[in-house]
Amino acid sequence: MKRTLTPFIGFASAALLFTTSCKKDDNNNATPSYTVPTTYNFSNADSLKAKTTLSMLAEIENTINLGNNAGTVVSSATLKGMFSNTGNYFTDTVFNGTTLHLNTSGVQLKSGTVTAAQALIEGVMDSIAAASATGQVASNGVAGVSSRKTLLSANGIYWRQFFTKTMMGVYIGHQITDVYLGDSLNSNISAAAKQHAWDQAFYLWCVPANFPANRTGVKYWGSYTSQIDSGIAKPVANLTGINSNPTLLNAFLKGRAALAANDNATALQQAAIIIPFFETMEAAAALHELNEAKGNLPNGAAAVCGNLSESLGFWIALKYNAHKKISDADYQAVLTLYGTNFYNITPAGIDAILNKISSIYGWDNVKANL
Repeated sequence: MKRTLTPFIGFASAALLFTTSCKKDDNNNATPSYTVPTTYNFSNADSLKAKTTLSMLAEIENTINLGNNAGTVVSSATLKGMFSNTGNYFTDTVFNGTTLHLNTSGVQLKSGTVTAAQALIEGVMDSIAAASATGQVASNGVAGVSSRKTLLSANGIYWRQFFTKTMMGVYIGHQITDVYLGDSLNSNISAAAKQHAWDQAFYLWCVPANFPANRTGVKYWGSYTSQIDSGIAKPVANLTGINSNPTLLNAFLKGRAALAANDNATALQQAAIIIPFFETMEAAAALHELNEAKGNLPNGAAAVCGNLSESLGFWIALKYNAHKKISDADYQAVLTLYGTNFYNITPAGIDAILNKISSIYGWDNVKANL
């Protein structure tokens, strides 16, 4: 069976953003002159591996979502097989006329996940299977399916959302910061290989080439960078948060143009902007979902549990971010505030988490916008 993947690549013309002038350094080596486009339309850009892994993640999500239907049991063996790409559980994906054969791609999410987080993810998969097998209506102390058709743990964790948000950090964020922009750019691979590594990092952001003018198909961090730029206010074009979209886009464009011109020093400078920014994004996304939870209070416990599960997923992922600057004490202080049962959380409890994160990162002036 084939499934069509919404294309992320746009085809807008690449107008020039600025030109880097030629100059001499202390060793009399010329810095190359090149232009930086305003869209990610590089002639040899390669996105297929990123699309393969994102397709795998989406299919695991779809399998987890089956448990949102009362009476449907999700197999942990199936989920773990998909995580390690064994058992031929995936369906092929068609992207811009190219079929991605996921089962035979040689790619797996497990080996690409932060090593220390792999057991956590597989534990979540076991919990999903156990919750889906109860046949119960979700309530405080009882795992099952809620009135909103969400599979919840006995303490109110919405498993699919918790899984996704955690994977956005321990897999997607890790691949972008450590594998493609970290290890690859500092290795002795060819110039073309470095360009393609940069491409995978960009497309794992999950935005089209002409983003943000085109937002078709944005997902995962591609969705959240807009949300933490503008919060729950619309339209998302109004930047009132942490300016994640322009920060990432400018660095990705300048770094890729630099690599094409063999200006490795500038590419590394741009990577040094993107890599630590993922901590900012993870913390801001956790705070964003707390704002959403406050807005959902009139809609009942299941709605609030969903937002809190997303927030917790982002915060748990932050633990595994190798580049985080937050102290262990501050990290643990926030984690403790989430408590052990989302059914019991109060509006004051939500504010306590939100305000603690805001104080750590200096966001008191913009926390309501995130």
